[in-house]
Amino acid sequence: LSLRPDMTVVDEECHGGWLADRVAAARPVSEGAMCLAGGIPVNAESIARSFGSALAELHTISVDDCPFPALDGTVLANWAHARVEAAALTAADGPYRGIAPARLLDILDDQMADLGDAKTVIVHGSLSASDVWFHPESGLSLTTWDHVGLGDCHLDLAMGAKLLGDTYGYAVVAPFFEAYDLDRVDAVRLDAFQLLVHLLTT
Repeated sequence: LSLRPDMTVVDEECHGGWLADRVAAARPVSEGAMCLAGGIPVNAESIARSFGSALAELHTISVDDCPFPALDGTVLANWAHARVEAAALTAADGPYRGIAPARLLDILDDQMADLGDAKTVIVHGSLSASDVWFHPESGLSLTTWDHVGLGDCHLDLAMGAKLLGDTYGYAVVAPFFEAYDLDRVDAVRLDAFQLLVHLLTT
């Protein structure tokens, strides 16, 4: 899923080497790896912890000389507005059940306005189930880096939590955040980005 179709798409092949030299999850997928889109028939908690650790490593590498563009939360929120205006979204279940999309946009605007500036890290930016691969020996790999950018870590965390919850159930989300490091997770920022991801993916 591309969360920013109106923004610059980086050259994935060109920048893949830059990432692979710095973070294990960006290295080529090992032969025999399994994709989250297929459910991965391995202990779900192990997958969740590997996913959390992979994002933690990504979000802590130095941004010095980083060739990637900014991935601004305000721009993404504006796209959420455009998406809601273009099509009537419904939420049949989940935490936003019964709340009109227009009201959710109001809530999102209030949340984003209150966030202030965040530490800028390198984020994957467009995680989907087909981007997450796991090998029992070589670990977890992430693919499709063509929307990588400099942004708020909570964008990746919100997407990761949703992917795990949709695949295995939300009981595995806690181990995901534990492996990432709960001390680095801001509950207020996470809540805002979870709503943003909901509006961009429903």
